[in-house]
Amino acid sequence: MRNRAVVLATAVLATAGIYVCAHLALRASSPKKDETVAASPETVTLWFTQAPQMAGTSVRLLPKGGEPLDLEPATAKEDDPSIVVLDVGEGLADGDYEVMWRAMAQDGHTIRGDFGFRVRRAPRR
Repeated sequence: MRNRAVVLATAVLATAGIYVCAHLALRASSPKKDETVAASPETVTLWFTQAPQMAGTSVRLLPKGGEPLDLEPATAKEDDPSIVVLDVGEGLADGDYEVMWRAMAQDGHTIRGDFGFRVRRAPRR
C-alpha cells in the first residue's frame, strides 16, 4: 500500500510539473520592458512560449496616461504563430508608451500583462 501511494504521488507531481511548464507565458518583447528606443518602432512584437489563440489575444499601445492608439489588431506570424506582431508604423512621437496585452492559450487559459518603453530621438544638430 505504501509503495502504491509513493508511485501515485510521484505521478501527480510529475504531471503537475508538465502542466505548469505547458502554460502560455510571454518570453520576450520588442521593444523590451523599460527600453528607450531612438526611433519610432514599426512594430511591437511579443514572443510567447506557445502559439496563443488569436481570437482571445489582443495588444494595445497607448501613450502613457492616454487613450489607446487606433491601430489594426495584432496578428500572429504565419511561419511562427507563437510570435504576435502589432503594426505601429513610424508615427510615434517622442514620449512614454505602454503596451497592454492579453493572450489566450490553446486550453482557454488567459494571461495579461503590460510594460512600458520610451521613444527618444537624438536632437538634430
